[in-house]
Amino acid sequence: MILAGGAGTRMRPLTYVVPKALLPVGGKPLIERTIQYLKSYGIKEFVICVAYLKKQIISTIGDGSNLDVKIVYAETDMPFGTAGQLKSAEPLINGRFLAMNGDIVTSLNVSNLISSHQKCGGIGTIALKKFEVKIPYGYITVDKDGMIQRFEEKPTLSFMANAGIYVFEQRMLDYIPKEKISSLETETFPKLITSGEFLNSYYENAYWADVGSMTDFERVNDEILTNGQLIQQK
Repeated sequence: MILAGGAGTRMRPLTYVVPKALLPVGGKPLIERTIQYLKSYGIKEFVICVAYLKKQIISTIGDGSNLDVKIVYAETDMPFGTAGQLKSAEPLINGRFLAMNGDIVTSLNVSNLISSHQKCGGIGTIALKKFEVKIPYGYITVDKDGMIQRFEEKPTLSFMANAGIYVFEQRMLDYIPKEKISSLETETFPKLITSGEFLNSYYENAYWADVGSMTDFERVNDEILTNGQLIQQK
């Protein structure tokens, strides 16, 4: 399942007339690049969740026959957020499924992600991306009395973040309300955890880029055009 229903507000003015999913990355529409990436792991049946400028996406990509895959569409009249768009595809899902944000470019090994989920069980597995952030100030920790316990000048902090690629059991859709704007990140995932469901994580050192902003879009486009086939898919 590919989430491609957002309005792409951070990509304006480009997305006033063209949906983000069809913007060219390295000379190829972003969503076509995503489909071919997933196809390289044997995935040939797709549900694309569409809303904003959806007719352009449907008419351009079609039923997938030109890409040697099968594509159906979960349509809404307005963007419903990451969780809401997933929910719109519920009638088209039968069993465990892979889901991916439509605005990322990555070399993550999807086969390994799926295998990890099968091994760990649980309601879902979230692929992670490691980030390192240089703090421009001195980092201080204090105790409950306000006494300084540690001082580190301009440290580099690392943390794990959501990479926007998931494996879910179908029953996770039960946690998402129908026809309502909702977010996987701020609503569904916290609800799953507080309900006692098991959410697993998967990490590998893979290329990953969010192309949801103009700055990142231009950077990733330049990287692919400069380096040729940037993504080593297996």
